Amino acid sequence: MSRRKKTYAQQAAGLATMGLPSPVQKVFTTRLGALLFVVAVPALIATGVITVTFNNGVPSVQFNPQRAAVVEKQVEAQAMQAAKAAENYRAQRQQQNNFR
Repeated sequence: MSRRKKTYAQQAAGLATMGLPSPVQKVFTTRLGALLFVVAVPALIATGVITVTFNNGVPSVQFNPQRAAVVEKQVEAQAMQAAKAAENYRAQRQQQNNFR
């Protein structure tokens, strides 16, 4: 039985998690885990929820719960706004279809 070839995301996640315990590595090197790692981690770093600092060449990762709460509220507000816009669009399309 042949194994599936690893995706580039899985290979990158494997390299990035080299120093982590084996169970964590296994999660991040699955197809879904690697995708989440490649997409979610940069997003969390960009928003300031996670900060990475290097001390003598050793990376240190910190989680900012206050910033996470702020980002969560912003995302919720944007999601509600998008849902309302989608509902308005659907209502307009329905009205247009009723007139035809």
